[in-house]
Amino acid sequence: MPVDFDRSSTAALVEVALSVGFEEFHRMLRYELDDLRDQKYAEHFPNDEEKAPHKPFIEEPDGGLAALPSASPITNIRRWFSSEDGSRLVQVQRNWFARNWRATLKSAGNGAVAPYPGYASVRSDFAESLQGLIDFVEGADLGEFKPLQCEISYRFQLGAEGLWDGPGGLDRVARMFAADGGSYLPDLEAMRIITQYAMADETGKRRGRLYGRIETATAEDGSDFLILTMFARGTPDGRRPEDVYAFQDDGQQWIVNGLRDLLTPEALAWYNLG
Repeated sequence: MPVDFDRSSTAALVEVALSVGFEEFHRMLRYELDDLRDQKYAEHFPNDEEKAPHKPFIEEPDGGLAALPSASPITNIRRWFSSEDGSRLVQVQRNWFARNWRATLKSAGNGAVAPYPGYASVRSDFAESLQGLIDFVEGADLGEFKPLQCEISYRFQLGAEGLWDGPGGLDRVARMFAADGGSYLPDLEAMRIITQYAMADETGKRRGRLYGRIETATAEDGSDFLILTMFARGTPDGRRPEDVYAFQDDGQQWIVNGLRDLLTPEALAWYNLG
């Protein structure tokens, strides 16, 4: 894990999520999720919310996406177990698990946002929480952990803050935008774009895909900002938890290095992401 963002990059980096989709634990119902919470997560994640199920996807070699198999998607309950300050989150459903770090004002305790803890810390937290799920499932005889798809995502919020002035100035943020436009269209009012890159290892074997999603947004005070999400998704090389972590380590490097190709040198320095 030789590349990462600086801790002070929290001004732009607002969320990191690691997740894994797996063969469904068909007998993990509401009461089993209650037991999982009580046995593994309640001490550090006292807040408990029920959400609509997440719909994970599997990357296909031709560039398409297939839904992660679920025998009963309507009753596939997703639970959020979060820390008191909301900065740490565990998400569990019968065929998917995620661990999130989120920048929150409460997390620092003094009205400031706590710094990004670093990928090593986020990854360690994910491994610990996932192992808790695996241990519970094995102990309750609910099935065997068989991972099918891994994902890691980073979300950034890039305020204009003098670097750019509205969507028409995005050439100062992302390399893909030309500085000069045509003569007919007015200034860009809004924008949403998704980029896609094949991830391959040193031998040329395809590991998955890296995505970048950039969209403009406007705050309540009228100020402009960009929401930039980069995520890597692919299939682990084996069925062990270590194979999941290995893919996410590769995905993390693709995200960090890919962002430094995606943004301009000026923007990287401005948001302290270089």
